[in-house]
Amino acid sequence: MNPFRYDGPVDPSELIDRDAEALALLDRAHEGHNARLVAPRRYGKTSLLRRLQADVEHDGLVGVYVNFFGVLSLDDVAERVERAYATQLAGPLARWFAGVSRSLKPTLRAGGGPVPASAEVTLRTGQASLLERLAVPARLHAKHGRRVVVVFDEFQDVLRAGQQTDAIIRSEIEQHAGAASYVFAGSHPGMMDALFGTRRRAFYGQAAPVVLAELASEDVAEYVGARFEATGRDAGEALGPLLDLAAGHPQRTMLLAHHLWRHAPAGAVADSDTWQSTLAGVGHDVAGELTAVWSGVSTTQQRILTAVAENSAPLYGREVRARHNLPRTGANRKATEALEAAGEIVAAAGTATGYRVIDPLLAVWLRAGRAWPYGD
Repeated sequence: MNPFRYDGPVDPSELIDRDAEALALLDRAHEGHNARLVAPRRYGKTSLLRRLQADVEHDGLVGVYVNFFGVLSLDDVAERVERAYATQLAGPLARWFAGVSRSLKPTLRAGGGPVPASAEVTLRTGQASLLERLAVPARLHAKHGRRVVVVFDEFQDVLRAGQQTDAIIRSEIEQHAGAASYVFAGSHPGMMDALFGTRRRAFYGQAAPVVLAELASEDVAEYVGARFEATGRDAGEALGPLLDLAAGHPQRTMLLAHHLWRHAPAGAVADSDTWQSTLAGVGHDVAGELTAVWSGVSTTQQRILTAVAENSAPLYGREVRARHNLPRTGANRKATEALEAAGEIVAAAGTATGYRVIDPLLAVWLRAGRAWPYGD
């Protein structure tokens, strides 16, 4: 079977080069401190959080993972928290929570939809339901003497439930010293920075950042090469181009390795023709995705994104403005900031523009005139 999975989180044992980050998160969990995991989309965040959960449970702590992606109300947030405990606790803890959950205030839902109620009643009841579920780690510690490590993934989405949802959450979990520690993770760098770096927000300064950088090329080379060998294939001369194109991006590395493995003959060595076939296959896979990214940003952002990909001159200089039809206004900087906040570009020293496109395949597509340059 193809040993390279690219369409979802990988098993903790399959992570590449994340030992330092995993240890930093684990140390903070043992010390009772909170952390926040900062990473662009598809940088292996969820896979690392799964490893953390396995590590803390191995050390005798209780690990609980809550994903807030797509929540729209306080009831949604409360339900995600309750579901996490109900499905992830085991043994005596699961039996204990089965009893505890019967005493929790119900959320305002029946038959899959919200029960009609005034906004005032919805807010008051939603807060009470959420606070009771957030208090579970303290109750668990008081009953069983075990500390809990709670991961709140896609934490930025709690703001969809109300601008003060983060304050509601902090009002409860700040009382959990000694009973629980928390890891806040998100895939929208701008919103996460606003939540934890803005003085008026409830979580300002409340969690130390752990940043996921791009993968080191030597670690990727060892990982890819070893798995080719273990399955009777040889990446050969295609390994170098793969490392160059992937540029340390975790998901793109796995995608390219997956397609290279598919096209590499069993028992033979991959060559330049194998690599060209690989590129064509990758193009079929990512065409719709790259088009969706392009269509999802404004015209000014499209121009800025293309200029960053081309990386030919200073971003706000005359040459880039003329080439990409950019006006001499503050809108350019706002577009750049929006792209950076969304995780499409990142500041990069040593580049002509001062930024780089995070997705290396998107950068290739942009430079080729919004088309994949490698055909069949």
